[in-house]
Amino acid sequence: MVPVSAEKMAEIDLRAQTEYGISQEALMEKAGMAVADAVLSDISRLQGLEILIVCGKGNNGGDGYVAARDLFSKAGDIVKLYTPEVEDIRDGAALTNFKRAVNSGIAVSRLSSLLSRLDNGATGSIIIDALLGTGYRGAMTGIYSDIAEKVNSSGARVYSVDVPSGLNATTGEAVGQCFNACKTITFGLPKTGFYSGTGPKVCGEIIVADIGFPEELVKEFL
Repeated sequence: MVPVSAEKMAEIDLRAQTEYGISQEALMEKAGMAVADAVLSDISRLQGLEILIVCGKGNNGGDGYVAARDLFSKAGDIVKLYTPEVEDIRDGAALTNFKRAVNSGIAVSRLSSLLSRLDNGATGSIIIDALLGTGYRGAMTGIYSDIAEKVNSSGARVYSVDVPSGLNATTGEAVGQCFNACKTITFGLPKTGFYSGTGPKVCGEIIVADIGFPEELVKEFL
């Protein structure tokens, strides 16, 4: 597959919605399910594991909420969800899927509590990084940076949603902390930043998931 910039991928996403009538919610549902499938396909035994899903405020977090709901339905109480304050979550598909995840019965904690959880070790755990998406630029700060640093030193197996948080999906630049993934589950097309700069060091295995972008639209960008 030919990699594209984050900007081109955003254009594909927008045109899929405006020209082809595919809702953000439908795309998000397929994205989150693809993440859950990638995790479950790697697990032969669930006993003794924890799956910690770490979500941000925007649509990347929304993908994480879908993955959390699906994983909880299949793996039960080993799945834990960490989120921003509810009022900070973006209106629309992200907030809708946050509410669906909560209503599913999954254990939900705030991001701040994850720091103390990681201080107690997370070796053997699986962490799904759904903090920041392909549109993010610059250095992670505050609690996001703290979480990335602790996750990277925790011994956990990390799966990043669309792009490792902290990595510029177009240039491959990482300013400050960046999640170090064993697998990156990206959507539609791979991103140019996966193959330059810091990208090859932090993306791990790259899985390109088909979430329903029209083939004729995608071909315009190849």
